[in-house]
Amino acid sequence: MRGIEAALFVWREVRAGKFASESIRRIADSLSPGDLTLVSSLVYSALRRQFLWKEIYSRFLRTSPSGLSQSAGDALCIGTAGILELRTFAPRVLVNGLVQELKKQGDDRGSRIVNAVLRRVAEEGRDQMRKIEVSGGLKEQSLISGIPSWVASSWRNVWGDDGKKLLKMMRIRPYSSFRITGESDRERILGLAREKGIRCWQSPLLSSSVRLAGTVFPPEFPGYGEGLATPQTESSMMVAEVMRKMHKGGPLLEMCAGRGVKTGHISSLFPETPMESIELSPARAKAAERELARTGMRGKVRLITGDALHTSPSFVPSMISLDAPCSGSGTWNRHPEAKWRLTPEKLDSLASLQINLLKRAVSLLAPGGIVVYSTCSLLKNENENVVAHVLSEEPGLVELSFPFGGALFRKGRPWGTYMWPELPWIDGFYMAVIMKKSGGKTVDG
Repeated sequence: MRGIEAALFVWREVRAGKFASESIRRIADSLSPGDLTLVSSLVYSALRRQFLWKEIYSRFLRTSPSGLSQSAGDALCIGTAGILELRTFAPRVLVNGLVQELKKQGDDRGSRIVNAVLRRVAEEGRDQMRKIEVSGGLKEQSLISGIPSWVASSWRNVWGDDGKKLLKMMRIRPYSSFRITGESDRERILGLAREKGIRCWQSPLLSSSVRLAGTVFPPEFPGYGEGLATPQTESSMMVAEVMRKMHKGGPLLEMCAGRGVKTGHISSLFPETPMESIELSPARAKAAERELARTGMRGKVRLITGDALHTSPSFVPSMISLDAPCSGSGTWNRHPEAKWRLTPEKLDSLASLQINLLKRAVSLLAPGGIVVYSTCSLLKNENENVVAHVLSEEPGLVELSFPFGGALFRKGRPWGTYMWPELPWIDGFYMAVIMKKSGGKTVDG
């Protein structure tokens, strides 16, 4: 499979509801390293700002976009993104490749339209893009940032002028970071990575994090195969670090374990502490088992496949990590397909689930215990509003501050704390630490 053919294939998979990263992984072995890079670059460039690319190529169409075949629309979106974003890629080669793929599919009309439109995009597309960029309108700024306009409007209402800064942050290209435990392993792995030509260094924010000056396929990074290096954003790492600093003893429960990356991090910081993790999806629970095996943590955590709203641990936890299912709006730079699948109605449904999960966590918690509620979302509906709802119904709860601060952190309004995606290794994240009072009084943390 060649690069342009593979990019169109992945795009169709994403349109059918799959994640780009999973589709690319499935076909990676059939691609040369150069084609694999091309596929990733084309697909993610197109996904991050697909409404902008559609706006631009539509200006050169002589027919309605609704009159296009699906394959021609796909080629126009990918082609426009490649021409206007991938400066090192020759536009003529890209256009010819897309046209040939459409001809192979028997879409002769679509191939002619794509050829004509993309040649005009190559000539005039950047001027159109600049006109959109200099506009101060919210619609235009949403297009340039690659954010749904209704989300951009919400950010402006909540954050005021800082909402404009947040829109600009959503254009930052994400880079890889790896969690490495143990100073000796970290120095050895840094050395091996540099020998392979990978630019990397220890993070000034978290000693266990190594930052890369770009992205890398995880198995290619030294230490991954040994289970010593794990791809993880620093925002995600912060959850376990907060738990480590706030923990006063007693067993740990993780609700919504996902694929086990955070599970492994938490268990590595609490090697002698009983810990159980709950995951609803059998497929994700199996992935978590594999991740724990890879990192040498199998047997240290009891994984339970079940619904966290109804499944109980075998003990009364003194601390709970609730990394709730959410819109993922803080990770849209890294997983751009998710933003185009979110609707206001789906957001309301997520918020309702988050409230019920947080209530469930509080009901399981031992008196004097702590819930660390987190999301990878930058939307108030999933964060402050959820915490406010539960605090208002549960008088025995109190919010605690946690021992981190700095320019990357923003206080919620009024509950919890955000990490803003100001750097390529940091996704947008929200965290609130909630204590359950003991005997009607707050236990001194």
